[in-house]
Amino acid sequence: MADATETSPSSCKVILAGTIAKSLLNEVQDGLSKLSQPPLLVGMLANDDPAAKLYADWTERTCLEKYVQALLSQDPH
Repeated sequence: MADATETSPSSCKVILAGTIAKSLLNEVQDGLSKLSQPPLLVGMLANDDPAAKLYADWTERTCLEKYVQALLSQDPH
């Protein structure tokens, strides 16, 4: 059986997620600056999954930090 290092490329380029995010957020900021008012992101949680709630909370926080209005609603069942 071959060792993983024998079949892997000798050099790899590491790209950090933060680098990609910064570039994308700059692009979003540029687009937002051209609008007369900020967009509104509306999210609705369909169940009580704690992981989905956490993800939605982080998304809402990021939107508010970047001057996008956000409204999170949970289905009352």
